[in-house]
Amino acid sequence: MAWRLAIDIGGTFTDLVALDEASGSIHLLKVRTTPADPSVGFIEGVDEIRAAAKISPAEIGGVFHGTTVATNAILERKYDVLGLIVTGGYREVLECARQTVPGEFGDITTWIKPPRVVPLELVRETGARMDVAGREVRPVEPDQIREFAREFKRLGVHAIAVSLLHAYRDPSHEEHVRDLIAEVYPECRISISSEILREYREYERTNTTCLNTALMPLLSTYHERIETALQARGINAPFRIMRSSGGLAQAQEISELPIAAALSGPAAGVVAATHYAQLAGSANVITLDMGGTSTDICLVEEGTPRMLTEGKVGIYDVKTPMIDLHTVGAGGGSIVWMAGGRSLRVGPQSAGSTPGPACYGRGGTEATVTDANIILGRIVQGLAGGALMLDRDQAVRAMEPIAAALGLSVTAAAEGVLRVAMENVAAGIRTVSVKRGRDPREYSLVAFGGAGPLHACYLAEWLGMHKVIVPPNPGVASAHGLLLTDVRVDLVHTDVQREDQLDLDRIGRELSDLALRIRERLTRGGIALDQVRLMQFADLRYAGQGYELRVPLVAGERGENLAGAIAKAIATFHANHRDLYGYSYEGKEVAELVNIGVTGLGLIKRPPVSKLRAGGPDAGAALKATSRIHVNQGREIADCPIYARELMLAGNTVGGPSIVEQYDSTTVIEPGWQGTIDSFGNLVISRS
Repeated sequence: MAWRLAIDIGGTFTDLVALDEASGSIHLLKVRTTPADPSVGFIEGVDEIRAAAKISPAEIGGVFHGTTVATNAILERKYDVLGLIVTGGYREVLECARQTVPGEFGDITTWIKPPRVVPLELVRETGARMDVAGREVRPVEPDQIREFAREFKRLGVHAIAVSLLHAYRDPSHEEHVRDLIAEVYPECRISISSEILREYREYERTNTTCLNTALMPLLSTYHERIETALQARGINAPFRIMRSSGGLAQAQEISELPIAAALSGPAAGVVAATHYAQLAGSANVITLDMGGTSTDICLVEEGTPRMLTEGKVGIYDVKTPMIDLHTVGAGGGSIVWMAGGRSLRVGPQSAGSTPGPACYGRGGTEATVTDANIILGRIVQGLAGGALMLDRDQAVRAMEPIAAALGLSVTAAAEGVLRVAMENVAAGIRTVSVKRGRDPREYSLVAFGGAGPLHACYLAEWLGMHKVIVPPNPGVASAHGLLLTDVRVDLVHTDVQREDQLDLDRIGRELSDLALRIRERLTRGGIALDQVRLMQFADLRYAGQGYELRVPLVAGERGENLAGAIAKAIATFHANHRDLYGYSYEGKEVAELVNIGVTGLGLIKRPPVSKLRAGGPDAGAALKATSRIHVNQGREIADCPIYARELMLAGNTVGGPSIVEQYDSTTVIEPGWQGTIDSFGNLVISRS
C-alpha cells in the first residue's frame, strides 16, 4: 500500500489529507496553525494523521505542501537584508519603478510608492554592460565585483541579487558576476535575474529577483527544517511544493526560487475546485475559497483558470506565472469594529488561530464573522468534527458592544456583520467577473474552505447566481488540490519581433533550447521522460502597446510548421483582445511577438475517482438533529434540520433552510434553495 500526504497551511488551521493511491480513499485532519513556526503544525499534523490512518513511514510515496510562508514574509516585509548589483546608471531602478498609479487617476496625489526591497545604500553599480541585442559593450571587471562581495560581507549582508541590463538576451555577464561573488563570499546566497525571470522590463525583473533573493534564506531554512523532521521519522519520500501557477516543484527548487510559491496554497484550492466542478458538469465557475483570514476568488472558463504572467503580492509587483486570484480580507476570523464609533466595519484584521474568535474560548474578546454565525444559529456547536467546541455565550458578549453602538439587538447586529462581510466578498466576485465583462449569473459558484460553504447560498442569492457546488471535503480542498496536479516548469524567453519581420529559424532554436532545459529540470526531479508533456506559448501585443496577451503556440517541438503556428497564435490574439477589451486592430496594426515560452508538465498519476453509493431523494437517514436559525436577513426564525453529510447518499435532496454538517465545514442552504448529492459526492445547490 502506498500513501500520499498533502498539507496546506492556512491562517487558522493546517489541513492534511492522506490518500491511499490504490483505492482512492482519504483520511482528513485539521490542526491548529502555529504562526510563530508553521513547520511545527506541519509536523504535528503529519504525526497525527499517520497515527489515525495507521500509515508507516515506508508506505508514504510523496509529501505535497501548499505554503503561505513566502506570502506572509512579503506581506509583513520580514525577510533578510540583501544587496543588489545593477548596471551603471540604474542604481535607482527600484525607485523609478513604473509610471502607472494604482486606482483612479486622482490617486496620484495620495499614492506613496512601496518601500524599496533593497535600501539604496546597499545597491552597487558595475561597469559591465550588454546592448539590447545581447552584444557586449563593456566587460565585467573582476576586481570590482570581488570588492563588492567583500564589502557586502563586512556589512553583514547574507544574500545578493544581480540584475544587469539586457541579461535576458545574454546571461553571461550575470553568470560571471555570480561566480566571482562565490569565490570571495561562498556562504552568501545569490540570485541572478536571468535565472529568475529571463524577460525584459528592468523594474519587474529586478524587483522580482530582489524579492526572490530576500526569501531564499527563510524558505531554505523552513524546507530544511521540515525535511529533517520527516527524515527523522523515516519518511524519505519526495517532498514537493505547490507553485503559484498551479503545478508542483521539488522543495529544493523552491528554496532557490521561492518567489514561484508566493501564492502556493490558494492555487491548489483552484485546482481542486475546477476538478470537482467538471465532475459536476460545470466548466464555467467562480471559485470561492473562504478561510479564517481571507477569501480567494478565481474565474474559471472552459475548465481552465485564467493565468497571469505578473501580479501583486501585497504591495509589490511580482512577475512570475500565477493563477489569477483576487484576495479579499474577509474570513471567519475577520474582526468586527466601528469606524468613528458609528460605522460598522468587518476586517481586514483577523483574530487568526491565536486567540481566534471570541466563541473559541481562547481569550479572544473581539467579535468576528464566526461569532455572528453562531449567534444566528448558522453554526450549531463545533468545528473540526467537534475538536473545537464553540461557546455561544462568549460570542454574544463580544457582539454586545457592537450592538450597543448600533442601537440594535445582538441578533440584528450579527446579521449586519454578516451582510457587511458578504458585501466585501461580493465586491471581490464582481471584480473578477463584472469588471471583465462577465455576468456572474452565468457561472456556478464553487464554495470551499472552512467558511466558504457556510456563506455560499447567501452570496449566490445576493448576486443572482443560480447554482452552488460544494465539493465532498470543502474544508480541506486546497490540501486535496495538491494531490490533483502535476509537477510544472515554466520557461520564457524575450525575443521581440514584428509579425512581418519574423526570424523563424531563431524562434525555432529558442523553442528547442527551452524544451531541452525543461526536460533536464523535470528528469532531475524524478520525472520519467515518457511522463513529460510540453506546451508552447507566445506573448503578443500590437506594435506600440505596453503589455501583452498570452496565447497557445501549437508548433512542432523542433519548430515544424512554425509559420502556420504563429499565424494561428496571432489570430487567437486578435480574438482574445476583442473579448477582453471590446475591440481589436486586426488588419489595421501589426502584431508583435514579445516572448516565447514552454510549459513542461511532469505527469503524476491521478487518484482514482470513486462514485458515491446511490440512494433516493429522501435524506432522512442522514438527519441528526434540528435547530432554530435566523433566516431572511435575520427577520425570521425557522426550524432547521441538520444533516450529517457523511451519511448522505447520491441522489439525497434537502430543501432550505437546512444545515449540512461535516468534519471540515458546514453548509447552510438558504430558504428557496435545495441541495442534491451527485454521484461524485458534490453537494449541488440550486434554486428550488
